[in-house]
Amino acid sequence: MQTYPQVDTYMQELGLRYFKSTNDFLAHLVIKTDKQYATEVAELLNSRAQGLNTNNQIFYDLKNKTLAGSLVISAAFDSGIFRHLGNMIIDNPDWFTGTVLDVGCDCGVVSCFIAQQYPDCKVVGVDCNQSAINNARELAQRLNLTNITFEAADIFDYRLEEKADTATSFRGLLDIAQQLTKGVSVIGERSKREDGYRRAFLPLAQAISDNLKTDGRFISVERYTAMYGWLGWMQALAETGIAPVPDKSGQMVAQDISSPKEYSVTFCSKAGADTPMDTYNAVLSPKFKSGAGCDGADAEFALYEDSDSIDFTDVYNKEGKLLHQFAVAASKNGKYMFYEADLDYRKIKYVNDKKKPKMEADFERKLGLYPHDKFDIKEYTL
Repeated sequence: MQTYPQVDTYMQELGLRYFKSTNDFLAHLVIKTDKQYATEVAELLNSRAQGLNTNNQIFYDLKNKTLAGSLVISAAFDSGIFRHLGNMIIDNPDWFTGTVLDVGCDCGVVSCFIAQQYPDCKVVGVDCNQSAINNARELAQRLNLTNITFEAADIFDYRLEEKADTATSFRGLLDIAQQLTKGVSVIGERSKREDGYRRAFLPLAQAISDNLKTDGRFISVERYTAMYGWLGWMQALAETGIAPVPDKSGQMVAQDISSPKEYSVTFCSKAGADTPMDTYNAVLSPKFKSGAGCDGADAEFALYEDSDSIDFTDVYNKEGKLLHQFAVAASKNGKYMFYEADLDYRKIKYVNDKKKPKMEADFERKLGLYPHDKFDIKEYTL
């Protein structure tokens, strides 16, 4: 992607570079820190990849042992998104006036960029990890920034003495809300699933709202996307009085060391009046084309957007966890839609009358893989 010169200069100054491979990253980490630390990081990342040591506190404690190490790890996993964020921050000067509260600031990379670009702002970075805050303070000092402070605090209990004009949360929600969202299904009937996220996110949304002025604004760029959680996040924010701004919200894709990652971009304002569903539809509808098969969040959007009635078949294990979802509907242009979702993917196909029996047989075959004595099958229509 093409970035502004200010962004490139800042990234170069901090050493936030792309890495071609994990070996390239670890070799650079050895140079900037030492071999023992790089080994510890490699072992932790390997264990997390295997589903072990998933406690984020353990990861961030190790990441922030030193500022040098934290910056290299940030470069590996976040340099792509940082470039997007840098452009976005420059493109929206009206959103960075007065006091800016950066929630979940980690080692301060984005907070310091805001302070550097907008010297008339007062920037406050908050993170629950004391080591991260120590690194952020060191970074601010290195950059000779006098308009930024950092505080180690739990955002759920934190209150600014002077409320913020703008709050930001950049790639922090997944960590902050990890415990809150535990047990919320990533698939299922959309309104039910997203309401689960709404309830899980509500305490955090309220904490952010409590730190904003009556006309305050909020910018959120997060890994909770239209695939799961983003609509619920906007609903939680709206419930606390922070309404989304559709024409500034959207989706973003950024590369990290392993693969491209999708992010939701949410601009909100206490002075706004738009609904979360308005924003959700405004973001997803431009890619929608009736009759065209698709996958991911676009598939689910097509199912709800292009039908008046949907027949669902949900497959649960005996512990009550939703494993697989099937849906059939007639599209508004007369074709038949066959939708399928599991914990890893979503897909929709459009077929005509001639191909409909084949798709029905395929659905029955897949459903037959779940015997009723071992799984619970629930059918319903919306």
